[in-house]
Order: sequence, then structure tokens, then C-alpha cells
Amino acid sequence: MAVDPAPTSVDIERRIVAAIRTSLPSTWRVIESKASRGSTADVDLELSVEAPGGEASRLLVEVKQAVERRDVARIADRLRGAITERSGIPMVGARYLSQSVRDALTAERIAYADATGNMRLESNSPAVFISCQGAESDPWRKGRPRGTLKGEPAARIARTLLDYDRTWRVRELIAVAGASSGATYRVLDYLQREDLVVKEGDRYAVTDWERLLRTWSADASFTTTTRTMAFIEPRGLDAFLAKLDPKPAFPVAVTGTVAAKEWAMYAPAKAAYVYVSSIQEAADAWSLRPNSVAPNVVLLEPATVGDVPFRNVTPASAGYPVAALAQVVADLLNGPGREPAEGEYLIEWMRANESRWRRE
Repeated sequence: MAVDPAPTSVDIERRIVAAIRTSLPSTWRVIESKASRGSTADVDLELSVEAPGGEASRLLVEVKQAVERRDVARIADRLRGAITERSGIPMVGARYLSQSVRDALTAERIAYADATGNMRLESNSPAVFISCQGAESDPWRKGRPRGTLKGEPAARIARTLLDYDRTWRVRELIAVAGASSGATYRVLDYLQREDLVVKEGDRYAVTDWERLLRTWSADASFTTTTRTMAFIEPRGLDAFLAKLDPKPAFPVAVTGTVAAKEWAMYAPAKAAYVYVSSIQEAADAWSLRPNSVAPNVVLLEPATVGDVPFRNVTPASAGYPVAALAQVVADLLNGPGREPAEGEYLIEWMRANESRWRRE
């Protein structure tokens, strides 16, 4: 299917004006300042949004072809500087704004609109709130798709950056993560654009481990990266856990609620989630019976992330192998029922105890 040519800056400005007008009642007016377009002012576009009663808000809009997450803080500072000179609402317009960029702009209290229809605008006087959903990907982007944290190389790098509190040369990260050179550079490039890592000299450092964890968890849920099968241990959960050897004959890593209690107890576990290298081998070794109705054991066999769930496994106080905390939290955030709330509870613990779970 043919795609229309990418909009120019002038096209973007026109679409922003049209989108705001369409979103407001017909009795409201959106007036473009005659001096704004093509001027040497510190913003690209200045609009006045006027209510029927005469109240008006001024929008100071910076228009960009592309905005990366790492650009947001700088743009926000510049727009706030413009507001110190004249009152108004800061706004960013672009060809396309990704979800992470839209989230960052919202956190900075910057309005936005893109040429695909994504828009958020809030004003107190006159009272206005507009929120519109446009495209979830850039329809005009050519070449390699934008990166994500899906797949084994990204999982290896994300987990390494999360598990260790240090800076990295690329060759060091490759050696510890076990990813290829090409994949490592691609993932680091994506993480830089998303402002999740920063490069200082020849070293990379994580800027926000919590957002990195949440981004990786959203991109690579265990529900899409593993093969799962539910079982029942007739004698109960404790009897199953007693079967787990501290040095098993095959790779094992307990995750989910059972693992979470090693750091912060939230609620009793109803089922054990356990990564294994082979569901069939583990089910036979532990004499488990398939049961999808009321299981108390769920086995997870990695399908697209290799051995990542087994990396940095530690012995639990009860004697069985437990997955690294970042892995456990990522799995909880994607789990059923109360598990996402438990993941949030653990993140609070992680914030307060970073030195206790990140390695040097």
C-alpha cells in the first residue's frame, strides 16, 4: 500500500492547527499568530485558543521532524525558557511521536501533537483537555524498524545492565552479556535514543534502571518468550518446593511470588512458576501431573531468550535456585491476578535497597 509523502514542517503545523480545531466545539476559535510562521522567534508556531466567553490560552509550539526520548528534557527546557519571556502553554509538534516520547512529554507537562493524530493538550483557563490516539508506529519511516528489547540479544544486554551497577565498555558488555558485537551496538543505540543509557567517553551507563526494567518487561513478557505448561503437585506447593534440588541436574530458576519472598513478602504464593530447560524432563523428574484447571506449578521453557532466565541465579533460603530479582519483577509485572501489584511492591523495595540486588 502506498504511503503519502512524509509531511514537511509546514504540513505538520497545518495538521496541528486542524487537529485542535476539529477537537474543540465549533464556537471556539484557534487563531494562528501572523508573526509566528517563518519568524525568528524562539518557537516555530504560536496559537491562541479562545473560548466563547473570551478566555484564551496561548500555545507556544516547537515543530520537529523527529523527536527521540533523549531529546525531551532539552526541548522542555527550551520551551520553558520561551514561557519566561511570554506566558503560554509549551507544546511539541512532530511528524510522529513514539509512546515513550509521548510519556516523557506528559511527565514534563508539555503538550504534544503529531501528524498521525496523537495529541494531548491541557489548559486551565479556558478549561481544555484533549487526548487523541494516532498511529503506534511511524508510517513514513524507511529502513530498519525502530529497535525494541525483544529477542535474546536484547534480553542478554538488558539483564546485564540491570543486574550490575557499573559502567561498561562495549567489549566488556559483550563479554558479560554474551551477545554479538553487532547486536550489542544495535541495542545500545536504541537504549541511547530512549535515554535509557548514556555514553560518557568510551563507557555506557544506565540512566534509569527502573524505566529500563519496565521497558524490557513490556517488550519481552514471559507469555511471549517462553513455552508454558500448567501442572499439579497433588501433595501441595510445599511438597513440590521440597523436591527442588539446590544443584539440579538441569537448569532451574524459580520466579514469581515464590521467588519474591526472598526479598520482600507480599502475599502467600498460590502456584510456583519455574523456568526449566525442558518442560518434559522437569515434569518427569518431579512427577507432576498436567492440570490447567487448578494448577499449583507452572513450568516455563525459554523459547526466544536462550538461557537468560538462568543467568545470575542465586540459592534461596529454602535451598532451591531463584532467578535474579530483575527477572522475577519483570515476570510479576506480566503475571495474572495480583502479581503486577506484587511486582510494583518489589520495585519499591528495589529503589530502597539498590546496593542489595545490583552487583558491582
